[in-house]
Amino acid sequence: MNMVQTMGSDIGSRQQLVRRACAAVLSRPEAPWTSARLAKAGGTNPVQLQRAFRDILGLSPRDYIVACRRKRFLETVKTGQRVTDAIYSAGFGSPSRVYDAIRLPGMTPATYGRGGKGAHIRWMSGESPVGRVMVAATDRGLCFVQIGEEDEMRRALAKEFPLAEIDLNPSAALKPMLRAALAVASAKRMPAEFPIDIQGTAFQWRVWRALTKIPRGETRSYSDVARAIGRPSAVRAVARACATNPVALVVPCHRVVAKTGAAGGYRWGVSIKKKLLTEEKS
Repeated sequence: MNMVQTMGSDIGSRQQLVRRACAAVLSRPEAPWTSARLAKAGGTNPVQLQRAFRDILGLSPRDYIVACRRKRFLETVKTGQRVTDAIYSAGFGSPSRVYDAIRLPGMTPATYGRGGKGAHIRWMSGESPVGRVMVAATDRGLCFVQIGEEDEMRRALAKEFPLAEIDLNPSAALKPMLRAALAVASAKRMPAEFPIDIQGTAFQWRVWRALTKIPRGETRSYSDVARAIGRPSAVRAVARACATNPVALVVPCHRVVAKTGAAGGYRWGVSIKKKLLTEEKS
């Protein structure tokens, strides 16, 4: 067996052990998972399991367990069960653990589970060189940024938070947030910092934080971002985190491009991404 075959076989075996461990956690996220117990489920030892998870998924085993418990918690809450019951049935030992897993600041788990019920969301929009931009915010911070037609963006906001109390009219209180989004859309420096109120996994947050560190006028490849967060093999996961960024422009996912230099994908189309990058570079 040559070196290439050996490497391929090694990657395949690591993928298999990660699959086995993931399947075990998915079936019982509430179980008291320890490193030894999870490694046994994967058919390996804790050290090898840790390396395999980081290489294949870009996450630690602990991050994956928390993500599965978070998913179980949110699914349980959406069925109408009490938050307290959902916390313990998902395997969290206390309410503080689930709040940490959902990465607050953000809406409380109970509010999130009911499609935003109880949250008050304000919005405002304005014209930019790449089209009309809308920002929306809860009382805790910016939660939504969109580019498109006004009616289309309002429908998207309602779909994202179907049970929230959403203002019918634009709110002048969001002018600083709108100015920031419009500044990025106009290839200018953001004029202010403000709280962000979005939900994300630990991995997504690492990616989004890395995006905010890319200087205006510069780009990074998906693999560059993966290396910057210490997950060099998680290129696809980085791309997914960019695609699911709920406050684009403010968190500038448009500055991440393909390794070849090609623009790569963008939620609002490659033409808008190219225009943003061209203006920023000039």
